[in-house]
Amino acid sequence: MTLTETLRRDILAGRLPPGSLLMQTELATRFGVSRIPVRDALQALAAERLVTVVPGKGARVIRLGPQELAEVYDLRILLECDLIHRAARQATPAQRDEAAHVLARSDLEAGRPGWEAGDRAYHMALYAPANRPRQVALVNELRDATTLHIIQYQELADHTSRWLDDHHQIFSAWRARQAASAAALLAAHLTAARDHLLRRIADQTA
Repeated sequence: MTLTETLRRDILAGRLPPGSLLMQTELATRFGVSRIPVRDALQALAAERLVTVVPGKGARVIRLGPQELAEVYDLRILLECDLIHRAARQATPAQRDEAAHVLARSDLEAGRPGWEAGDRAYHMALYAPANRPRQVALVNELRDATTLHIIQYQELADHTSRWLDDHHQIFSAWRARQAASAAALLAAHLTAARDHLLRRIADQTA
């Protein structure tokens, strides 16, 4: 695993929470490397919008406010609902079988550490038949921005029964090629996730 991959994993797992300052000298000592690969890794993460570069020091993990998070979710809804609408009409029998397999695996991982990877895999399996790699890449970037905030509130994963029910309803519509229904269910699912996160942040800052 590269230094970039290690830092990305730590950010998305919550081990480096939003606002954390990543000092080049400290990271170089920790990983036993010079400052050059550390600088390159931080620049790569900055390109992914996971950190912002702090000149002369290192970088800081992004911290989005409620308005920014709401905007990110609005963009996710636009892009992901378009993807699922396209994919529902284009999915092959093999792709539907693969999505069913990923959904079953995601069910088993729900509520456990690392649940986000299974959730992401499920959504990506639904979007894959759309064959829109650039759009999917944008979705993954937006998901990263929300993931590093969601992961700070582990109790959000405790509502697994609701999220899993949503997943199965979305999948049923998608598998039946009911594109408009699948998109509407997905929009409601993402909106609920957004509202839940924003309420949790508001409660903490009240």
